[in-house]
Amino acid sequence: MVEEGLGVDVAGGGELVTALAAGADPARLVVHGNAKTDEELAMAVEAGAGTIVVDNLDDIDRLEKLVADEQGEQGVLIRVIPDVEADTHEAMATGHAGSKFGLSLPDAVRAAARLRASDRLRLDGVHVHVGSQLLDTAPFARAVEAVASLGELGEHAVYDLGGGLGVRYTVADSAPTVDAYVRTLTDAARAHLPADARLIIEPGRSLVAESALTLYRVVTVKPGRPRPFVAVDGGMGDNLEPMLYGQRFEATVTSRVGGGEPHDLVGRHCESGDTLVRDVPLRAPAVGDLIAVPVTGAYCYSLANNYNGALRPPVVFCRDGEARAVVRRETYEDLLRRDR
Repeated sequence: MVEEGLGVDVAGGGELVTALAAGADPARLVVHGNAKTDEELAMAVEAGAGTIVVDNLDDIDRLEKLVADEQGEQGVLIRVIPDVEADTHEAMATGHAGSKFGLSLPDAVRAAARLRASDRLRLDGVHVHVGSQLLDTAPFARAVEAVASLGELGEHAVYDLGGGLGVRYTVADSAPTVDAYVRTLTDAARAHLPADARLIIEPGRSLVAESALTLYRVVTVKPGRPRPFVAVDGGMGDNLEPMLYGQRFEATVTSRVGGGEPHDLVGRHCESGDTLVRDVPLRAPAVGDLIAVPVTGAYCYSLANNYNGALRPPVVFCRDGEARAVVRRETYEDLLRRDR
C-alpha cells in the first residue's frame, strides 16, 4: 500500500504498529474502531496519525485528555450511521440502524457541536460505511445522501465514504466495476455534497482479494453422503470466511484444472462446520494432490488462527516467475512461545 502511494486505514494498536513498521506516513493514517482503548488512542496521537475516526462520545472525552497543548489540534472524523440496509451477510452489514458502529444522525450533530467547541480536536468531516462485499452500488449513493443531511461541515470538509465494493469469488458472482463504483459515489457527491467537499474511499477487499490463492494438500478422499469428502491439510484455521460469512469459493486440482465430479472440500479441524466448499467440481482428486482455492487475498490471513493447535501457513509473494516468502511458516515452537 505504501509503495503504491495509498493511505492506510488501521483498526487497533496492532494494525497501527504494522502500518508504521511498513513505512506508512502517519499523516495519511485513518484510525478506526468502535472500542478504541486509551492506550490505542495515545499510540495514534503520539505517532502523529492524521485522522482519528470518532465512533462514540467517549472517544471525544478520551482524546481531549490525551492531546497535549504542544501537539496542536488532532484531526477527527465523526462516524455516522446512515441507516442504509445493504444486501450482504448480516455480519458484514455496518450502516443499518442497529449497527454497533458510529453515531446516529442526531447524535452526530451533538458530537459535531462538541468538537467545534474543543480547542484540542478539529472536526475535519464525517465517515460512513454501509457494509462489505456489496454487489450493488445503490446503497453507496443512499449513504451519501444520508450524511448530506447533516448540513455544512465547514470549508473543504472530508467525506470518507468507506468501502465495501464486492469482488467475484465464484463464476456465478457479478460484481460492479471500479468505474461503476466510483461513478456512483461521485455522482451522489455532486448531487448532495458541497462543491468543495474532499472524498476519501476505502477500497479494501477489492484491492487484494483476487491477488491471492490458498494451496492445500489432499490428506484423504473418502465416500460420503451426498458427495465424497476431500479432506485437506488446512480449513477454518486459515479461511474462516465460509463459516463466519457463508462465503462461497471455487476450488480446483492444480494439475487437472476445471471440471470433475462434485465433492465436499473439508478441512482438518474438529468441527462439522469446517467445510471450505460444498458441492465443488474436482477432477479425480487423490491423496497428495494440491488443491487451489482462489480469491483468498482478503480477510483469510487476518482471521487465521491456531484452532486445534494448527500452524498458520506461510505467505509467498510471486511476480514475473519469481517467488519470495514474506511470512514464514509457523512452528510448534511459535505455538508454545507465550505459554508460561
